[in-house]
Amino acid sequence: MERWGGALLQALHDSACIEQAFDAVADAAQQLGFDLCAYGYQFPLPFTRKRCYLISNYDPCWRERYKEAGYLRIDPTVLHARRSLEPVLWNDATFGPAAQLWDEARSFGLRHGWAQACFGPEGGVGLLTLARDVEPLTMSELRAKEMPMRFLVNVAHGALSSWVLRFPPGLQLERLTPREREVLRWAADGKTSNDTARLLSSSPHTIEFHMKNATRKMGAGSRPAATARAAATGLLR
Repeated sequence: MERWGGALLQALHDSACIEQAFDAVADAAQQLGFDLCAYGYQFPLPFTRKRCYLISNYDPCWRERYKEAGYLRIDPTVLHARRSLEPVLWNDATFGPAAQLWDEARSFGLRHGWAQACFGPEGGVGLLTLARDVEPLTMSELRAKEMPMRFLVNVAHGALSSWVLRFPPGLQLERLTPREREVLRWAADGKTSNDTARLLSSSPHTIEFHMKNATRKMGAGSRPAATARAAATGLLR
């Protein structure tokens, strides 16, 4: 594993674009016995109509069909990834709520797979999927490959999400000052400007000044909206 992992890290370091980084991940996955690989990243904002980035070496016809059918909204592995870091194994039970998706995926050679999510500090969610057409995944194989597979998930997410976040779709948020972040934290705890002023030994006017700046930077129209956005993007941690 040391040589395999080292080669992967070097390839990712040398990558000049996300496509090259993904190719490095896909090559590492193939060495683990998975000739098909996909990575998806869901941005934390906006709250409605979530934006996602997808890259894979799946059949182009399946990628187009998946997009046209809106399967991202009902894909059980994606829904699982939004709430859990536990790996998910492809089988009839997993895809029970989306039988048509499952049938079509298998017709494109996506018969056996495994996926695991990673939560980023910025509030986004990444999902790495490893798949193949033949040879079902056995528990003994999963146990034997658990460490390198989990390593691949974490390394892939770190590398690919960094590329995605260099040019995120939608709103570009300005950096909050330490005081603006602190004011938002107290607002998230339900404190008014007067409350926060007392806690920070400041004046309500000054607190309002910082709150207005934070609200503008978050692209929000109100204090609650700014607080919610800051929380969703991990800025209140």
